[in-house]
Amino acid sequence: MTEPYWLDRVRGYLDLRMFEEAWRELDLLPADKRNLPETHEMRIVIRLDQGLIDESLALCGILCSLHPENHAGFIQGAYCLHALGRTDDAIEHLQSGPETLRDEPVYYYNLACYELALGKSQAALTWVRLSIEMDRSFRERALADPDLAAIREAI
Repeated sequence: MTEPYWLDRVRGYLDLRMFEEAWRELDLLPADKRNLPETHEMRIVIRLDQGLIDESLALCGILCSLHPENHAGFIQGAYCLHALGRTDDAIEHLQSGPETLRDEPVYYYNLACYELALGKSQAALTWVRLSIEMDRSFRERALADPDLAAIREAI
């Protein structure tokens, strides 16, 4: 996610792990900026960094409702569901995103992680290979990812 300049202070606080200050900066934004997708994405990131998965998931739902064309609500929402042990729901949520989400290698990469968590190694391998075809940098990421350790040799 590339934040607009007006979120620089929020990012600074987040980098310093000053979560409440980051949240407060978002609350201080002008009304026309508070409901932009970037603002909602940042709120999700803050709560994820705090380990507040349930809250993050709720924020993802808001982002998906207000901005269904935005990928972050679906990617982060699926991550939250998986983190909560709801991996089948994570796959369903990710696949419910806009068609343009399928243009993102992270979509297939995350599907690979979720499928492998469900014991579907062949499906996981198919998805991770597709993500690598779309963006070669995902190969290094996959080789280092403990979530994909079971298929590392085949990557």
